[in-house]
Amino acid sequence: MPTHDVIIVGGGHNGLTCAAYLARAGAKVLVLERRHVLGGACTTEEVWPGCKVSTAAYVNSLLRPQVIRELELKKYGFEMLPRNPSSFTPFPDGRSLLLGPDAKLTYEEISKFSAKDAEALPKYEAMLLRVAEFIEPLLDETPPDPFAGRIGDLWKLAKIGWQFRKLGKDAAKAVEILTGAARPILDRWFESEQLKVTLATDAIIGAFASPSMPGTAYVLFHHVMGECDGARGVWGYVRGGMGGISKALADSARAHGAEIQTNAPVARLIVRDGHVGGVVLEDGTQLFAPMVASNADANVTFLKLTDPKELPADFVSAIKTIDYNSASLKINVHVSELPTTTPSTASRRGPPSSNARSRPSWTIRSPRRGRTSSRCSCSTPRTSCGPARGTTAATRSPTAASR
Repeated sequence: MPTHDVIIVGGGHNGLTCAAYLARAGAKVLVLERRHVLGGACTTEEVWPGCKVSTAAYVNSLLRPQVIRELELKKYGFEMLPRNPSSFTPFPDGRSLLLGPDAKLTYEEISKFSAKDAEALPKYEAMLLRVAEFIEPLLDETPPDPFAGRIGDLWKLAKIGWQFRKLGKDAAKAVEILTGAARPILDRWFESEQLKVTLATDAIIGAFASPSMPGTAYVLFHHVMGECDGARGVWGYVRGGMGGISKALADSARAHGAEIQTNAPVARLIVRDGHVGGVVLEDGTQLFAPMVASNADANVTFLKLTDPKELPADFVSAIKTIDYNSASLKINVHVSELPTTTPSTASRRGPPSSNARSRPSWTIRSPRRGRTSSRCSCSTPRTSCGPARGTTAATRSPTAASR
């Protein structure tokens, strides 16, 4: 006999959100997390004694406002802290570029390299905002299936088409943003390499691609969506680290009756006659429910936890073609004070055919004894890191604190 209405495999932030909404609706929910800590990639962990860091994801913006409101996350300690400034880009000639929500500061900083670009940036951001106002509401909707033949899907498609027409002259720009490469867009809007290389980082972070490859324009655009406490296009930190999101979600789920277990790795799903009936833990324990939601990716869910024989052959083939390649690297550095950056001629790598814009290596220097935490993130297709005087040297992303 089923002991729960729904079993959720994985206690990442998406699984916890699912659990909280289901429990809020009255379902009897069980979350099974294989690790000792909840959150998946959205965690805060003590990596050195007395020093806690966001070990994977480290900034937030696209946690939907209605999720924060409906699950009462602020009641459970969730708090956003806007990034101000948002990025610092040092250059080999000793100059640097500081960007953030302060319009006056941003204008003055860009003017050091191009007065024309300083004037163009607000117009560029306004164009992206107009496109975002069309795209962002779609994040909260189930995509219509144009081949289903259902009136509801056709009606949704018609509404999307009507909204798209309202973009007017920005419609063509929206198509390019959704399908094209970031580099030609940036080349049309700006002339200074310093600004373009800084903005281009948002087009390739987390993607195994260069700014000249189709699809990177959307990654660039992705970062103007979202908000931080009502401020559009602003990314923010979470007080207490990214684990604060997961903790608030878990507390909300528990408050509505959800049961959450850690150190409970799932070995496989129970599937009989094409229907799921529960899960089997690695220790052999069987848990039953008429519905299972998986917070794991499609590869793990359907190729490792499920016997492929229980699934349609064409579906299994489609899952096998999903490309999980990525090129993200994040380094947490424990230092005693804020680091200073100095140019380094070491490690500028990448084959001549690479279209990714190279950035110099920068050395973080600090005394040997450390008491506070700092962070360096490398998110380029190829990065190289090496020690310098017993500390850390790494190829810095211009917007190292933006994800």
